[in-house]
Amino acid sequence: MLTFFAFVLAGLGTLGIGLWLRFDPAVSELMALRGDEENLNLICYLLIAAGAIMGFIGFLGCCGAWNQSQCMLITFFLVLIVVCCLEMACAIFAYTHQETIKKYIDNSMYDVVHVQYSRNDDYAQIFDRIQTEFQCCGVKSYRDWLHSSWGKEASSRAEIGIGTSAVGRVPSSCCNVEGLQSYPTTCGVTFDKLELHTYEEFLNINGCSDALYNSAYNNLQLVISLCVLICSCQILGMFLSVMLCCWVNTRKKAKNEAKA
Repeated sequence: MLTFFAFVLAGLGTLGIGLWLRFDPAVSELMALRGDEENLNLICYLLIAAGAIMGFIGFLGCCGAWNQSQCMLITFFLVLIVVCCLEMACAIFAYTHQETIKKYIDNSMYDVVHVQYSRNDDYAQIFDRIQTEFQCCGVKSYRDWLHSSWGKEASSRAEIGIGTSAVGRVPSSCCNVEGLQSYPTTCGVTFDKLELHTYEEFLNINGCSDALYNSAYNNLQLVISLCVLICSCQILGMFLSVMLCCWVNTRKKAKNEAKA
């Protein structure tokens, strides 16, 4: 009974993962950068549904064990096999595609910096939140803004001996505490008179790609660990359901022989 109850808890844990991913700001903002909110919501709702189903199946296992019902125990065992295989497949896929996830993050962020930031206010707000929350700037560094359409919108002028390719502004969300507090004019958006590296002391110099990936990676590792833990509980549940089913069958045979 305790094992089947643990399976109910595992189902609730899966449901919790789905809810967590659905409302986690870092994951939501990452998907929003590529306009994949619908895909994210679909995955989260599938996890929520799977967790609810697992909890219900665990409840059936408890009832089967309590009532010594072979039918319920066999159903519990067969459904567990399917669910366990699906979870293992998801965990293996997530683990083996970590580099793909990193490339996805990089491509998404480059697209926002180079193109979408100047065209879409929603993307701009999302990226500003990322830069502020993670205290970062650009994809790999603040220099990425030199190649953005938004940075080129500024009426940059080259001083004597300064090339225009190194002149460009950055959003205010790139500024560090010193830049926000002590720079005499609006920090970031007014950096269009000198080479950008001149203002480095006022900027968060690290890019956002690694920061966002590390956040997603930590979440991914936790999800994988929880999947492995839940799957282990499920394998134990399958083993015990088979043992219990055999015990029920043996007991029924013994009763029939005693009556005969």
